[in-house]
Amino acid sequence: MTKRPFVPILLSVALAGGVPAAAATDGKGLYESKCAMCHGMDGVSKSMATGSKNLNDPAWKQSVTSDLIVRIIHDGKGRMKGLGDALSREQSAALAAYVLTLAK
Repeated sequence: MTKRPFVPILLSVALAGGVPAAAATDGKGLYESKCAMCHGMDGVSKSMATGSKNLNDPAWKQSVTSDLIVRIIHDGKGRMKGLGDALSREQSAALAAYVLTLAK
C-alpha cells in the first residue's frame, strides 16, 4: 500500500478553485491593519485624514463601485498611498467588499 501525500492533494484542490478566495482573505482584518488608522474602525475619517471620505456614508457608497474602490486601494488617491505592492487584487477586493459593509 502506497501512502499519498496529503499536502500536494490539498494544494492542488486549492489551486483548482476548490477553496473560495473569500475564505482565504479577511477583508475586516485587512481594513483594521491597513485602513483604520486613518479611516477609523467605523469608516469615519480621523482628523489626520482630513479630506478623506467617510467610508460609511451612504451617499458615498452609492457613488462608487467595488471595482473603483479596488482601484483606489491599489493605486492610491490624493494623500493616500496605493497598496498595490502590499496587497493582491484578491485582498483588495475583499477589503473593498468589507468597506461597503461599513454603516453609520
